[in-house]
Amino acid sequence: MTAEPSRGMPPTQIHWDDTWPKIFDHYQQDQRHAYYVNALLHDEDRRVLELGAGSFRDMALLNRLGVNCWGADYSSASVELARRQFPELAAQIFQGDAFQLDGMADAAFDVSFHNGLWVLFDDQDIRRLAAEQARVSRRKIIATVHNAHNPDFIDYFARLGETDPLYRIRFFEAEEMRALLAPVCRSVEIVPVGKGKKHLEDELINQGKTSRAEMRTFFDQAGMDHLRNSERLLCIGHL
Repeated sequence: MTAEPSRGMPPTQIHWDDTWPKIFDHYQQDQRHAYYVNALLHDEDRRVLELGAGSFRDMALLNRLGVNCWGADYSSASVELARRQFPELAAQIFQGDAFQLDGMADAAFDVSFHNGLWVLFDDQDIRRLAAEQARVSRRKIIATVHNAHNPDFIDYFARLGETDPLYRIRFFEAEEMRALLAPVCRSVEIVPVGKGKKHLEDELINQGKTSRAEMRTFFDQAGMDHLRNSERLLCIGHL
């Protein structure tokens, strides 16, 4: 994967088969995103797919929450590590190219999602990724990206990126995401998420209040209020 970050950051080449064995265990620790996704699911969302799953932590937690979730990643090393980590889910973990999911039927899943996948690509590649994600999804697609409206968060990644290429990524503005999703979605909803105790949804998770109703209530009430200080933009494209 070749990144083409914005905000003046240089592109970077990451060899994921070499990288995932070094970071796989560390990436298991933050499970917030799975709760965010779970809050957006409905009873009719019976089959869910995570693309660019990497650590596969989100698909694993969603399965523990009762969601029939599958996971795919381009890296064979990531897939091998995930099957060892989650042997009970081995049949739902597979290697797959998000640009071209060979053998996967149209609308094979009700919902598909990813967290951070698009931060390594330019607009042209993202449009291809969005089209393929929409092809295999029936109801909605979810794309979570890093928030360009938060200058402190951008500066933090820039500092870390001086020595670690994993932090040399692209950040996105809300309208930018709407434009990228518009060709394949009839409508787009964006929810700013994540900032530890400064964000109620993270505090709800810390307190164990992770039901769909509790999380949805916060999302509905907060709207775009936290755009300037959230970590990420959770973008829901309705098909």
